Amino acid sequence: MYKMLDSSKFKERIIEKAQKLGASIAGITCLDALKNSPSYELYSKINKCSEANSDIRQKGDVADKNKWPSDAVSIVIIGVEHNINNPELDWWDGKGTPGNRLLIKITKELSEWINHTFSVRTYQLPYFVEKGGIFLKDAAVLAGLGCIGKNNLVITPEYGPRIRFRAILLNCEVEPANPIDFNPCDDCHQPCRKSCPEKVFQNDLYSGNASGQVLLPGTDGTYDRTTCNIKMQKDIEDALKAIYTNEKDYNVIQQHINEFEDSNIMPKPGNKLSNFWVKYCRRCELSCMVGQ
Repeated sequence: MYKMLDSSKFKERIIEKAQKLGASIAGITCLDALKNSPSYELYSKINKCSEANSDIRQKGDVADKNKWPSDAVSIVIIGVEHNINNPELDWWDGKGTPGNRLLIKITKELSEWINHTFSVRTYQLPYFVEKGGIFLKDAAVLAGLGCIGKNNLVITPEYGPRIRFRAILLNCEVEPANPIDFNPCDDCHQPCRKSCPEKVFQNDLYSGNASGQVLLPGTDGTYDRTTCNIKMQKDIEDALKAIYTNEKDYNVIQQHINEFEDSNIMPKPGNKLSNFWVKYCRRCELSCMVGQ
């Protein structure tokens, strides 16, 4: 067994290894801090907010902290840049995206390395919060990787919002990072909000008075998550209709979409899924000037 390092050196080794495995950036925070983060605080109050969209929480859409391992205390969060010149990283093929599979590969290898090198137990997390995942944006901010911007995305100094995150949990304490003093939105003319074709930043869904907190989605409560999700689902349906006229094929692909987190495998050559791509709208992300 590798001799355990002090907490600071341990953190440095983990971040260094994550980057060697392919992560663009990485950081560490503690699980207790995340439990008190803005998203978790607001999530429990959404149904009580009179301004909230009544459809924002759908069946099964519950952030369940009870699904986290009881001995987990630290979070390692990694980010992989999704450069505008590599749009295929975000193309959905029915079982996820190439970018997400890369993140899964990195977290898997990092988990195995931490366990083997330090005999520390690690837990890989599903993406969806209702399946036991975490609010990755809050975790990234707490880990000092960026801030929440006016487009409700994590804005990093290096890559702007063109980055995706995943995380693993550890059953040991690691020196956590502190949020960074970084807010590029203050003096910005906010092209991200103006570029949205669904105008999701124009409706106030929350207020500090109704929710009892100052920090809100979209920084000031004007991010319509439901409308954005509806648009994403429509993108999937439009792609399916353009390729498949057979209802059976449509249902098969839709099932793969619903279950992609359980498989995390690449479609086999010749599989109908390999011909299926959804290119989601990224205007609020790509219009941001930070990290260009």
